[in-house]
Amino acid sequence: MAASLVQCRILFASTNCCKKHRLTLVPTRHASKFIVDYRTVDDEEEPFEDLRDVSRLSERLKTKLPKNAEAPEPDMIPPTYARDQKRTRTFQRRMFAKFGEKYAINPAKLWPTQEEIAKEKLRDIFYDIPLEESFEKIRITKEEKEENRRKSEELIEKNMQKMDEWIKAFENRKIVAAQREEKSAAKKKLVEDQLYDHFGYQISASSTKAKDYLKEVAEKEKKAKKIQFQLMKQEKEKAQLKELLQREAEEEIK
Repeated sequence: MAASLVQCRILFASTNCCKKHRLTLVPTRHASKFIVDYRTVDDEEEPFEDLRDVSRLSERLKTKLPKNAEAPEPDMIPPTYARDQKRTRTFQRRMFAKFGEKYAINPAKLWPTQEEIAKEKLRDIFYDIPLEESFEKIRITKEEKEENRRKSEELIEKNMQKMDEWIKAFENRKIVAAQREEKSAAKKKLVEDQLYDHFGYQISASSTKAKDYLKEVAEKEKKAKKIQFQLMKQEKEKAQLKELLQREAEEEIK
């Protein structure tokens, strides 16, 4: 494979290649330095690393690859962790988990201390409830779900019995709404006819002239109703007075 790469490199030394591989243009007179003995090409891989590397990663990112990653020295601790023993041990555990045996440190040093184990036990006491208590909570939750489901079914059954009554009420509301709409349409038609009779042509009820005319008509109707109400009141008072005089005359006769 390496030999074929060398041949391709010499063959396309003065031509462009695809952007994916980005082979650099090299004059033919400099191609001799890439020619090596095919029998030893597997032992000498370094001259062809640049040819094989098509990732276009920076050197900083290449060092983070698993094959290139180098385990730090056990004594190397980041400055932000050096002041805190707990964070130092956490960093060392993380490095050992990442690099394994490459991170030359005794795993026994990374084992939890007696204080850490005691804290974990206390955490289990306060935060991890016993198994019997967990079962009891599960039982109570199931009972609550069953009770809620039973109540929901009872409510549905009760509402189903009222379904016919609700349907009739809905139909009545539809009839009332239709009647109200018919009355509104008839009133609108009456106003349009009234405006047409007054102005002699079709006019919008929202125009200024129409509004002024309708306002004037409404005031006249209001005055007429007021006069009619006063006349009816006077007639009622006259009837009451007449009835009172008639009663007094009957009492005098007696």
